[in-house]
Amino acid sequence: MLLRYTTVLTLASALLQPPGLLFVLAAIGWSAETMGWRYFGRVLILLTLGTLYFFSTAVGAKLLLLPLEDRYPPLAKPVGGSEAPGAIVVLGGGEVMRSPESTQETANARTLVRLMAAAQLAKQTGLPIVPSGGAPRLGAPPEAVTMEHILRQDFGVPSTIWPETQSYNTAANAADSAALLVGHNIHQVYLVTSALHMPRAVAWFRHADLNVTPVPTDYRLDRVSGLRLDSWLPRAIYLEISSEASHEYLGLFWLWMQEQGIGGGH
Repeated sequence: MLLRYTTVLTLASALLQPPGLLFVLAAIGWSAETMGWRYFGRVLILLTLGTLYFFSTAVGAKLLLLPLEDRYPPLAKPVGGSEAPGAIVVLGGGEVMRSPESTQETANARTLVRLMAAAQLAKQTGLPIVPSGGAPRLGAPPEAVTMEHILRQDFGVPSTIWPETQSYNTAANAADSAALLVGHNIHQVYLVTSALHMPRAVAWFRHADLNVTPVPTDYRLDRVSGLRLDSWLPRAIYLEISSEASHEYLGLFWLWMQEQGIGGGH
């Protein structure tokens, strides 16, 4: 049942964000034209191509990305006093399969950047770390176990580590991490994830009754250089960023629907 549910969510997400959504709209436009609605069909196809081009440029990617990444500022220094968190939660960003030269599952670049930030914060504060992430596919170890191994072996973290190994999406990351932390009487946490993902992650963790101090990392685009002529050139990396940003907006909309009582589950 869980596998079927996650498969449906993955399919729906792929079709509701670029480029999947744009392919669907283009197919609708082509169908409309073949059915005799030529003006509507051609306009829809041209609009789809224009949107695909725009989201494939640095200009389009920044338009979608920056409102998400700028929602929470970088953590300047650890929080002190009564507001000080009691643990560090770091969210997995997806594993990669075993490489030819190793028998150990490893993490992708996104997760490694998150783990680096969590490890640095743990060394500054001495707080326990909760790596959060379940098995990315059938037969694979939980992502949190791989993250724990990297924290110990590669980043030399001496802190206590409590892996959360059951979650399969951000909502479950929050709910399952909260359940684990309540057992240790911890209600305030640092939350480490990509800046792009942080607004949705913070919303779900607060929904799970945890007080969150955001620690955004893994910023996608260069913040130093401004827009140039080549910023209008389409590149696959910008389309990927636009797709990820669209996924986050879709996720925030889904959370809003849950809060309004529209739809069921997380």
